[in-house]
Amino acid sequence: MQKYDDRRRSAISVVESLRSGIPSRASTRELSDLRPSLTQPIKQDLAALAQGNIPKGRLIWGAYGQGKTHALTTIEHLALDAGFAVSRVSLSREVSCHHLFNFYGRVASAIRTPKSQILGIGRSLDKKTPGDLPDSRIQDHNRYIHPLPAIVLEDYFYANGGEEQDLLYGDLMGTRLAMPELKRIHRNCRQETLPKFEVTFGIRKHGAAYFGVMADVLEWCGYKGWVILIDEVELIGRLGKVGRLDAYQNLNWLLNWSSNMSYPIYTVGVVALSLRNDVWFSSDRTPSNKSDRTRIPELAAQKFGEEAEAEMNKFFDLAISRQCPATEQLSPGELSKLLESLVNLHQIAYDWNAQLDVDKLLQHMGVQPVRTHIRAALEVLDIEYTDKEIIIPRATDLKEGSVQEEDGFLAENDS
Repeated sequence: MQKYDDRRRSAISVVESLRSGIPSRASTRELSDLRPSLTQPIKQDLAALAQGNIPKGRLIWGAYGQGKTHALTTIEHLALDAGFAVSRVSLSREVSCHHLFNFYGRVASAIRTPKSQILGIGRSLDKKTPGDLPDSRIQDHNRYIHPLPAIVLEDYFYANGGEEQDLLYGDLMGTRLAMPELKRIHRNCRQETLPKFEVTFGIRKHGAAYFGVMADVLEWCGYKGWVILIDEVELIGRLGKVGRLDAYQNLNWLLNWSSNMSYPIYTVGVVALSLRNDVWFSSDRTPSNKSDRTRIPELAAQKFGEEAEAEMNKFFDLAISRQCPATEQLSPGELSKLLESLVNLHQIAYDWNAQLDVDKLLQHMGVQPVRTHIRAALEVLDIEYTDKEIIIPRATDLKEGSVQEEDGFLAENDS
């Protein structure tokens, strides 16, 4: 019977995560950081947030297969290891940034905390009591654009368990309760009527209040802040023009690019270069079909005025500035170092004398995304291990799809 010590189990975990294409915390720790120019500024931003200073967020640009998702995974693990709560989502038809509260429901339900395998904040809230609330900023209702979510949180602690507490928790996580139901639960919990608000709560207008309350709750529960990670930001380009404007404005707020974020939130998104090339600065646009860099500020001015126009101009300028780095293609030396590490891990994982001519593999593969080189190396090692043959594969070029505006892709939001 084979023995599996901790070192071997760890190596197996790393190899399997690379084989599946889903980086794990073990893989990001085990493999050397090949992009310190990306991770070092992020570490500095996290250190600033931990000290109570809210940094500007970042977008990370990259071509297909050049490690955008891996970079996001590395940031996720850095943040968790440093004591932050982390939400990670990928944009899609169902998950878009154009509706802030709907987006909140996705990121809130995806909250991951250090040393916990369970998503959400239920276990953290279980350690708190109503008597702890004065120690938080949550009871300063003027801190939020609307006080309702803060009151929902307070009611959560006064609910005597059971269904009502579950419903309130669901509301905190983005599954909104109807106002009559909230009034009923508040009356049952507090023996008083729900306060009358100066402004009626509106999902579209006041979604930011839920972000604020959640960020403050996470800090109150002992975490250093809330890190929001967004994959496939380029899919915003498939929305209609009004939907794109809404999404850019929401991103601008989450990224703190107008320096008006007052909650402990730090956001990083990864974006395919196709958004910049096809939608923002496309050279084949006509006066009637302008690129977003021109059209979106004009639309913002029409709908919201000059201040919104200036905000969108600044958004596009920051998005292509040094604030938003790119994942560069690895040099042959860096790639060789990565694959040599992979050979060593494969050898430890399967307890054999792994052999791979890395230079020959790189020559056969040519210029390909990093993930393609990793999969090719694993394929060679797996075949050699099982069949005792050495077969060096070749790869054809992989191309990235377009993210230009798509009819029917949430197009109803233009109305």
